[in-house]
Amino acid sequence: MKRDEKNFFTLLLTIIFILIGVIGLNIYFLSFKEVETLKIILIIITATIGIFTFAIIWSIFIIYRVINGKKISASNYRAIKSLMGVLFPILIGISKIFKIDKNSIRRVFAEVNNFLVMTKNIKVRNNEILILLPHCLQDSKCEYKITNDINNCRRCGKCDIDSIIEICNKYNVKAIVATGGTLAREWIKKTKPKAIIAVACERDLASGINDVKILPVYGITNERPNGPCFDTKVDVRKIENAIKDFLKEG
Repeated sequence: MKRDEKNFFTLLLTIIFILIGVIGLNIYFLSFKEVETLKIILIIITATIGIFTFAIIWSIFIIYRVINGKKISASNYRAIKSLMGVLFPILIGISKIFKIDKNSIRRVFAEVNNFLVMTKNIKVRNNEILILLPHCLQDSKCEYKITNDINNCRRCGKCDIDSIIEICNKYNVKAIVATGGTLAREWIKKTKPKAIIAVACERDLASGINDVKILPVYGITNERPNGPCFDTKVDVRKIENAIKDFLKEG
């Protein structure tokens, strides 16, 4: 994860330096006396870029506080979530230019999101938690369909679905196996949870977190020992820990 964090913050600093360079260039052009209209446009652009640059620097400071266990206000939480949503596609775009692993950026994005969610100390009832799972967690040779009902699993233990059902039964929490983002959104609308625990690959996880802006989403990346989207695994302890973090005591 340290390399992921280094890549993430390197790209953030790259954005800051680019923006500062643009501000410097605009200030240089403002010294020209020829066109007053152009000056007004440049002033507006410079001010906008300056505010955005300050927001990024401020977000790095807030993220540092969150990672070190400090609490943040509700307004700071909403602002950081919104800014991260804007920055994420920019970071992915720059990572392509510099040939940095996009999944590295997605992993840190999910981790930062998790820190933000946990710092809010959200407490809900068990029937207000929804666990979203990818269908690739199921054994590829299994003949039983569990996308409509996870309890259709025969509990043979060949995949992690068995352990996940055991945890769901233990805490009386609902889990859904979704075949894609559209189906996941439909289940969210249908069940109306107040907290979501999502398991997915880095790409789907980051995309889902960015899509669901109102609800707190705790993201867990799956493990892919057999390649992408095929007989994947997940650290079930992370799911259980997330459930316990969300649950109200008593």
